[in-house]
Amino acid sequence: MNTFEIEILSPEGSAYKGLATSATFPTAMGTITVLAGHTSLVTKLIAGDILIETPSEKKEITVTGGFIEISENRVNVVSEFAMQSDESNRYKVEQAMKLAEEMKAKKKDMVNLSAVENQLKKAVVGLKSNIGLKRKK
Repeated sequence: MNTFEIEILSPEGSAYKGLATSATFPTAMGTITVLAGHTSLVTKLIAGDILIETPSEKKEITVTGGFIEISENRVNVVSEFAMQSDESNRYKVEQAMKLAEEMKAKKKDMVNLSAVENQLKKAVVGLKSNIGLKRKK
């Protein structure tokens, strides 16, 4: 089975790194699936789920946007926000949502509301991915 290397990075760190047999990405031009030996490409990543198939399992990574670079049997993803969709992350997302909502409710001059809203947006995306809700098209 042919594989390629894939790494998904965000400001929070590495969301995934390993070998894959295929990966499906939401892009500005539609969904693309990458297999081993894919031609070189750089494209914009939009909010959605990256589906990764490895020789032994399937992974789902929720992202809010960024870029994909495919070259020489390697895929690099740089995302604004990326999180694996699993139960261990659900608690973190719920806590981040709660904190963002509390900060927004206080409306102190020191608080940058756009940063709070961005944090809340990330938390909502992560929570939706963990409870199986999908964005309507």
